[in-house]
Amino acid sequence: MSNSVQIQVADSHLYPGYAVHIAHLPEPARAAAAVVEFADGSGANATCHLRAHDELELTIDGYATQTRHPVNARHWLLLAVDATHNNSWRVKRRLP
Repeated sequence: MSNSVQIQVADSHLYPGYAVHIAHLPEPARAAAAVVEFADGSGANATCHLRAHDELELTIDGYATQTRHPVNARHWLLLAVDATHNNSWRVKRRLP
């Protein structure tokens, strides 16, 4: 998955208000494969879609943390932290 979007999270879970680092954005209007790397060393496959210039949809497959805590698949809405959209995003809310 060398062409996948790399997403780094400084925790073992995502939750509203949390900041994430995205190395490069997917092309607008196209879903892209992503790999989410969590701070505890766990990771998950995901799909992301740039909905607007400052909104990103992120669907993370189910995964297990390093302590083997199972985390179900989740769908999130992320917003750009600032006008530059330069790698920093914040989790706005969980989507259905």
